[in-house]
Formats: sequence, structure tokens, C-alpha cells
Amino acid sequence: MSLELKTEHPYIIKNPEVCGGSPIISGTRITVRLIAARVKSGDSAEDILRDYPYLTLAQIHDAISYYFDHRDEIEKEIKENTVREVMKKYNLRLIAGETGIDRLVTEEEFENLSEEEKEKAYTWETLPEKYN
Repeated sequence: MSLELKTEHPYIIKNPEVCGGSPIISGTRITVRLIAARVKSGDSAEDILRDYPYLTLAQIHDAISYYFDHRDEIEKEIKENTVREVMKKYNLRLIAGETGIDRLVTEEEFENLSEEEKEKAYTWETLPEKYN
């Protein structure tokens, strides 16, 4: 039994078992939220296609169309999935990496870090603007 919920957009489905039920491009784990964020940052459908060559322009345009038809829903998802909001929701800390690779840790993991690593840690409240 499939849990896929069809939408009014032919390439967009929702499945509670995939990406938390967020609208996705059928047959992928690419969320409408991702496509919308790319478009909002100035990328064209062709730019997105270059990064996801297994998609079609029709799928990308349908995701964009879904975003415009459901802007409030997708904007809410975009906000809820920022690093700051995820850190707040799950009480995580961000450890700034020396090589530019940061990592999120739980409070329990944080307690086991060295003092040097603890000094590099941010809470959602102290997170620099660059993470927004």
C-alpha cells in the first residue's frame, strides 16, 4: 500500500515516510522547499537542472509552480529548516570546524568535548548571522 498523496501538480507528491511528508518531486527526495530556496536565491530552472541532471525541466517548473500556489506552506518549511531553528528545536550546539566543516552535536555529546572544542560551540541564540 503506497502512502503517496498526489497533489494538483502532476510531478509533486507528499509521502509521510519521505522527507517528513514535505512536498517532493515524485520519484526523488528533492523537496519543493529546496527548489523554492534555489529560485529565491536567484537560480533559474536551468541552473537547478545543471545541479540535478536526473530531473526534467517540467519537474523543476512544476515544483516552482507548487511553491507559488502554496507559498505560505513552503515559506514555513523553509523557516523551520534553517540551522538556527533545527538547533533550537532539538537543543543542539554547532561546533565550528577549523577546515570549514561544522558539525551539530547534542547536549550529551557537547559535555564530552574538549574545552577547546567547547569554546568553538554556538547555541541557536549565539549563532552568527552567516548561518541564517
